Amino acid sequence: MLARMAVSVVEATPSPADMLLRVAQSHPEFVSGEVVDGAFGPEALIELRVEMPIDMKDDGISASGVKTVEPVRFRPTARFPWQAPRVALRDDFPRNFPHLLPSAKGQPPKPCLVEGDPDEFFLQFGLVEYGMFHLVEQAASWLRKAAVNNLNDPAHGWEPMLRSSISDMIELDAVAARGLVNDKAGWTIWKASAFRRGAIDAILGAGATAYLESDGQRTPLGVTKDNDLFNISSRNADDILATSVVGIIWPDKLPTGARRVSDKYWPEDVATLGDLRGRADDLGCARGLKTFLDSVERSLKKWKLPRPIPIGIVLCVHRPFHLVGSNSDIELLPYVIDVRAPAGHTTVFAAGDDEPVVPAQHVQTLTEDLLLGVAGLPERTPIAMLGCGSVGSKLAMHAARSGQPVAALSDHSVMRPHNVARHALGGKSVGWSKARKLAEELEALGQSPQVFLDDLPFGLCDPKARDNILPRKATAIVNSTASLTVREALIEATAHRPRATQFEAGLFGRGRVGYLLASGTGGNPNPADLMATMYASVDDAETRALMFDPDEGLTQIQIGQGCASLTMRMDDARLSMMTAGISLELGRALDVPSKNGTIAIAKMGKDVPDVIWHRTEVGPFEVVSIEGSDGWTLRVASAVADRIRSDARAFRAVETGGVMVGLSSARLKTVTVVDLIEAPSDSTRSATKFVLGTQGLHATILARHHASGGTLFDVGTWHSHLLDHGPSGLDWATAAELAAERAPPSVLLITTPKRFHALTTISGGK
Repeated sequence: MLARMAVSVVEATPSPADMLLRVAQSHPEFVSGEVVDGAFGPEALIELRVEMPIDMKDDGISASGVKTVEPVRFRPTARFPWQAPRVALRDDFPRNFPHLLPSAKGQPPKPCLVEGDPDEFFLQFGLVEYGMFHLVEQAASWLRKAAVNNLNDPAHGWEPMLRSSISDMIELDAVAARGLVNDKAGWTIWKASAFRRGAIDAILGAGATAYLESDGQRTPLGVTKDNDLFNISSRNADDILATSVVGIIWPDKLPTGARRVSDKYWPEDVATLGDLRGRADDLGCARGLKTFLDSVERSLKKWKLPRPIPIGIVLCVHRPFHLVGSNSDIELLPYVIDVRAPAGHTTVFAAGDDEPVVPAQHVQTLTEDLLLGVAGLPERTPIAMLGCGSVGSKLAMHAARSGQPVAALSDHSVMRPHNVARHALGGKSVGWSKARKLAEELEALGQSPQVFLDDLPFGLCDPKARDNILPRKATAIVNSTASLTVREALIEATAHRPRATQFEAGLFGRGRVGYLLASGTGGNPNPADLMATMYASVDDAETRALMFDPDEGLTQIQIGQGCASLTMRMDDARLSMMTAGISLELGRALDVPSKNGTIAIAKMGKDVPDVIWHRTEVGPFEVVSIEGSDGWTLRVASAVADRIRSDARAFRAVETGGVMVGLSSARLKTVTVVDLIEAPSDSTRSATKFVLGTQGLHATILARHHASGGTLFDVGTWHSHLLDHGPSGLDWATAAELAAERAPPSVLLITTPKRFHALTTISGGK
């Protein structure tokens, strides 16, 4: 009894076609339907009502040839319900519509109902019935638009002929091909590599497929000892790799002399050479096609080919308006045909006009424009990358993969095995120059960066080498070396290039803290100013610990017997997360430039991979020449300058002052002030003199130094003058006392109601 019940249940299970019919009956446009036998099994034949204007409805058919009631076939595949049913229209349905899939003559037209993969569309719904219903709705919507010829929207762009389902492909740069087209009929030949898969007697479209790749190199069409066209370089039982050609062909003018514009959709049903000639005639390309094919015939007349070799043909067609996703109105229609030249041949197309031809899918060559379009980003200025280590290599790859030109790479070091743990390059680059190998990777992405392999600080000081490190076209310079020397050499080298924006990127705390510094207009503030500001302004205790705690910073890692590398322990995932964020910040800074400098700093959670970025703008530093020095300058952060002037105004009747905190650089001859320490309580103020107290001052200075991770120092003092006059003899004496008390250079800054004065006795003074 139980067995009989089980059999009964199985027998009652509806087929996929029955399910489709039942679901379609609930659609408001459903008229009638039935399950019919198809070539591959049961299909649901469903009639759908098509909404259209009343005048067309009275005629029973629209001006575009769509009937008020249209039969649509839904064929479940053998993989149902893991694959969407295939959809076809009546055999005599008009084929001059966009959004029709390529189909050979004699096959019913197949509409493209969704943007993207129809299987993904069908499977996105939890219930199979929902997927079926929405597929029926897409068919009804497609027919409604076809009835009023609204499948092609001029505002959206001309819909190119659908080719995504085609297996044969031609890879070339569409921009370069379109650039050949002019108002006179023409054709040109590009050299190509051809890969053909299939037995020697297999034909294209039935057992054989082809992939042609061209870099746009023009070539004469002749087979000689000096020309390697139609040379088979590799083969096995079924596959060959050969040199071949692609013919780029564009149309004649109209008899009136006007440009020929093809505003009609033709069904993509080209299957033979005769079909291709006819299509070329429809599009005004017949003369160019004939000339090209005749030239191929002549070039191979006396040659023998052991295997068929595919050649490419691309018809370039002007459309009434720009193509979807392009600013060009030229559509590329690619096709592939085999040439065969056995011994004693009289033609390379043995079947004449019956020789098989297959439509091909155009694949855009890997170019910066392609990557830019895929990334969906605006065009960005070329960058010069200083440092090709783990951070620099990944920033360079992020930029290149987004279509941003990388104009130069600089690094003198060599890839070693331990670098592979978190570098953009793999193990095959070990033993080679980092910069050179990274350049090769970028060349494969359509880039052509200059490479500098020597020591960067010395190279930046050499005018000839500098042009190689910092090409003029690179107005964005990224320093990822984490080197103080490189930072300062870069600042010095770019002093004469005010339009170049300098960036510095790096990591702290085993990759849990990352930063990007961006210089301001004219290099003010510069990366040294910004680094000092970052050291002074980090107020989060955990971030400060990660930046300044030696246990979290650089460590010696054994990389061989008796060898160690000063590096930072972290895994590739953490480094990649941080460099990806830095890359985004870099892109934002380029897309939305600021007159001010910028400090972007991020912290990653300890146990969770969340990253929080904070961005701070830093105004220009005030630059004051230091009197009594040998060309030194004092650079005062705008926030510090404001505090000094505010304190001076608060003590209008007496002089006041305090201690300046910052950094000094003998190479740049600069003293940079990024913070202040208030005057101790035992300081004295009068209308003619300010005397800095000492109570607790040493301890305060030491605490500030430790709080900055040992990066910031006491660099001098400041005091105010009530009147607008420069340094007095007393001031010079005070400067001398400062120089004696503190490590040089020690600066005395005087603020008057109108300006700053700076003085020192670093080189004699007064």
